[in-house]
Amino acid sequence: GAGAALAALADSARRYLSRWHRRRPLWIGVATGGVVDSASGHVNHPRLGWSQAAVGPVLARALGLPVSLASHVDAMAGAELLLGKREQAHSASGLYLYARETVGFAQVIDGRVYTPLSGPGTIAGLPVQSELLGGNGQLESTVSDEAVLAAARKSGILPTSGPNSSMAALLRIAKQDNGSAAADARELLGERARILGGVAALLRDMLNPDDLVVGGQAFTEYPEGMALVEAAFAERS
Repeated sequence: GAGAALAALADSARRYLSRWHRRRPLWIGVATGGVVDSASGHVNHPRLGWSQAAVGPVLARALGLPVSLASHVDAMAGAELLLGKREQAHSASGLYLYARETVGFAQVIDGRVYTPLSGPGTIAGLPVQSELLGGNGQLESTVSDEAVLAAARKSGILPTSGPNSSMAALLRIAKQDNGSAAADARELLGERARILGGVAALLRDMLNPDDLVVGGQAFTEYPEGMALVEAAFAERS
């Protein structure tokens, strides 16, 4: 529930801040899934069962600091604008595509992240098909970390449970130079890369941004798959 979760988060943040004896915190930033009301600091997060959770007010009271809230992917797109290595014109439009356990996107218009009043849109239900990764014909259930792990366990690449049944373990296997397990792991991760490249192409053609940036561990933890992402993007866009 939101009450217990926010109390635990506030306690953790308070303990973290107590370590910095020679620095003074000025502000708290929160990035979260769901629909964020940045003005009131409240969050609706159906997957967590949160309705009008007072994230901002609770943390502000607990920590004695002002709090800013943003949608998870919007915040990452904003960080990319501030800290990214690529030079971007102030007036440029952009698209940021994120994938890991969830998928999401954010738009940049005139150099600022655009967030509709109703909250960020969702691409979780975009139709995709993959016999290799299963899923229910929708993007998020097909390319999420859990979907990839389920396919790896089903095919015997990973055990059904335990510490060797994680995404880190699958990545280690995929990066081995030989063996059937390594080849099978690369095939699963390559399938996810191809699907994500196709989705990037679809969004690019619909929204026609000047710039397209991808982020999240589905891309960054397996950079060997980027060639497949780019090939699928070029084929579909």
